[in-house]
Amino acid sequence: MKNYLELGISAFVVMLFIASLKGYFFTGTPIDLSFPLKNGVYYVAHGGNSPIINYHNTHPTQRYALDIMKLNVLGTRANGLYPRSLTDYAIFGETLYSPCDGTIANLVNDLPNLVPGESDRKNLNGNYILLKCKGADILMAHLLKGSITSQVGSLVKSGDAIAKIGNSGNTGEPHLHIHARKANTGNSILDGEGVPITFDGKFLVRNSLLISK
Repeated sequence: MKNYLELGISAFVVMLFIASLKGYFFTGTPIDLSFPLKNGVYYVAHGGNSPIINYHNTHPTQRYALDIMKLNVLGTRANGLYPRSLTDYAIFGETLYSPCDGTIANLVNDLPNLVPGESDRKNLNGNYILLKCKGADILMAHLLKGSITSQVGSLVKSGDAIAKIGNSGNTGEPHLHIHARKANTGNSILDGEGVPITFDGKFLVRNSLLISK
């Protein structure tokens, strides 16, 4: 009995390893973007092509979605374990830059920033920008109320300041959610076929660190 149990555990561990390893690769042609945050060290909390390292991966549209946080000088995402003050989070209020040349297809700019631990399940994305570029729709979500500087239909260039990071929508704490889908593949912004994202040729996954200047 013990041997069978050990074999079962070993097989399970191998399956987890294989599923996790799959998360570091993607299929299809990625959309290559410029990293949309600057002046800091950024950490991928969720990302990759496996639900083991990216809980978004089970959703077809968000298959390659990333949740990105900033690290402070101490190497932590916030001052404290899970502070209630938004300003204690390194990424809160950071400027968001356009990751490509494109057109603003849709946006929401008037939802409140929430205290960490609260969430808005009616407006999952919170304040967001939907940007059309390179044959894809790029969604950037959980933005700061009133911080979006463009209007629907506006043309933006890669590197333009377009908003700030907040804590609106269905989010536990301040971070940037970003994902891409094939253009015009769904009626809702949460519908459609997800597209892998690379930043300057790099495919980021959970625990990836990126120094952006």
